[in-house]
Amino acid sequence: MKTELFIALRYLKPRRNAVSVITLISVIGVMLGVAVMIVVLAVMTGFTDIMKSKLIQTQAHIHVSGLHYPIMNIERVQSVLSDSGVLHSAPVTIQAAMLQNRSSFTPRLVMGVNAGDVAQVMDIKSALKEGVFELEHGQAVIGSRLADQQGLRLGSKIILHSSAKLAEMIKVKPSGGVEFSDSGKIVLPTELTVAGIVSFGKYDFDRDVIFMNLDDAAELFNLPWGSATSVYGWVKDPFDLQKELQTLQTAFADAPYRVESWQNRNAQLLGVLAVEKNMMFFLLIFIVLVAAFSIANTLITSVYQKTREIGLLKALGAAPGVVMKIFLLQGLLVGFIGSLAGIILGSTVIALRMNILNTVAGITGQQLFPPEMYYFNELPAHIVPADVAIVAISAIILCTAGAIVPALRAAKLDPARALRYE
Repeated sequence: MKTELFIALRYLKPRRNAVSVITLISVIGVMLGVAVMIVVLAVMTGFTDIMKSKLIQTQAHIHVSGLHYPIMNIERVQSVLSDSGVLHSAPVTIQAAMLQNRSSFTPRLVMGVNAGDVAQVMDIKSALKEGVFELEHGQAVIGSRLADQQGLRLGSKIILHSSAKLAEMIKVKPSGGVEFSDSGKIVLPTELTVAGIVSFGKYDFDRDVIFMNLDDAAELFNLPWGSATSVYGWVKDPFDLQKELQTLQTAFADAPYRVESWQNRNAQLLGVLAVEKNMMFFLLIFIVLVAAFSIANTLITSVYQKTREIGLLKALGAAPGVVMKIFLLQGLLVGFIGSLAGIILGSTVIALRMNILNTVAGITGQQLFPPEMYYFNELPAHIVPADVAIVAISAIILCTAGAIVPALRAAKLDPARALRYE
């Protein structure tokens, strides 16, 4: 094997130059293919990881929701959650409401909570940008994106309309259409004062969610005091919830409650991210496949150029298998060197990704990673060693496979005929 490796290394460079241009082009092709795959897979993995992190940060691990009516016996539900291994639970009223700002109305998600419950499971200290997170009666805490869009600051007044209250003033005619109810009841919207502004780094959450007191939310949505639409639970390991879910589903089998995990509620999004990553790998592997064809073309040319040398080797007693190993090793070496260079290049691009994006944005005048589209403030990326190993091994295998045809051609050369024609 040492002899074959020595000859393979000798064939990778010409006699007069330190580096063969043809070999260099082949290595660069593999390097770029591997680098692109590493960058894309790292970004897709980063998207998935940060999405899961933000979902866990802004959602409960377990959701117990009333199917048709709000949950009245909150204490019993919390007791069952505690017995099932849930570390902390909190009642939550969450529904959509219309935010009125002068004459404009925009739908937003209202979360009625107790400030103490939220502070135990969310990093409010880091998320709080201005004001306080106390949620006294008549107070609201809003996201930074919502504050910027609506021009709201600490002390600003916000007006919320709920469909439940609006429905009290309107009735549907049997013949179609609507009219004011006969009671003549006028329901006023809820007015709150902005007491705090938070930012959790998730664009849609910071744009849409309004925190308010649990009792204020009950009043806004015409719910009984002391009730909640859901009871949220948090566990030690949010990625291993099967035991807790099975226990809760058994305990609430006869109750009008729905038990879901954060993974169930976001199954479609998480599934799409997983499929996209696999599809990206499948599509980008063709870049390395093209490089493998380039290596095959290069080695076929090399076989014709070195016909005399191959004839001499076989005349001196080199078996066809030895000749074949020489060219297979050439493909393997090109794949190995290209993969190593691609790993270095891909890791460098990932490390400098924000600098590259900012530079390109400065030149083109366009933001390449708008947070309103991707929901994050920066391009996420996470290099997984297993992904790097799969990419590198795939590249080496493809490059080695690309050398099979020229290796067979070299192994089948007749030494007498090769020396005669040379």
